[in-house]
Amino acid sequence: MVKVLLKLLDWFCEVSSLIILYVTVVVIFVQVICRYVLEVALPWTEEFARFAFLWLIFLANAMAERQKEHFRVSYFVEQAPRRLRYVFWGAGEILIFTFFIWLFLDSLTFVQMGKRMISPVMQLRLDWIYWGLPAAVMLSLLNRSRNIVAVLHERPDNPFA
Repeated sequence: MVKVLLKLLDWFCEVSSLIILYVTVVVIFVQVICRYVLEVALPWTEEFARFAFLWLIFLANAMAERQKEHFRVSYFVEQAPRRLRYVFWGAGEILIFTFFIWLFLDSLTFVQMGKRMISPVMQLRLDWIYWGLPAAVMLSLLNRSRNIVAVLHERPDNPFA
């Protein structure tokens, strides 16, 4: 049941990212046509594209976390003896989890701040935009946890396997 739920969450993240990307491309295309061909300005398109791009970045971070695609400098870790590599890996995971938890708590402050702010053109409460960060951090924590469980399960000398 958990695997099905996680697959559904992955699918939702990927599909929503694609929808945001396609809608943003269409909106920007309409903006260009209106501005340069019809010589009519649509002020909401720029704001929409900016907000959609923020959500797209946050969702892409969660997907990159799931696929282990984040940038890493691993030269020194790979040069270390095998047992020390696991220590480095564990310390790195603890640091990353600590950072994500701090980022999540800090992002909730932005969401609270956004409840009192309105976007200038579309008249949206900005907390709807700011919710992208805590949502992405939670997805990233979930995906990182899944990867940690997979690594611990694959370890040849794992006492839990």
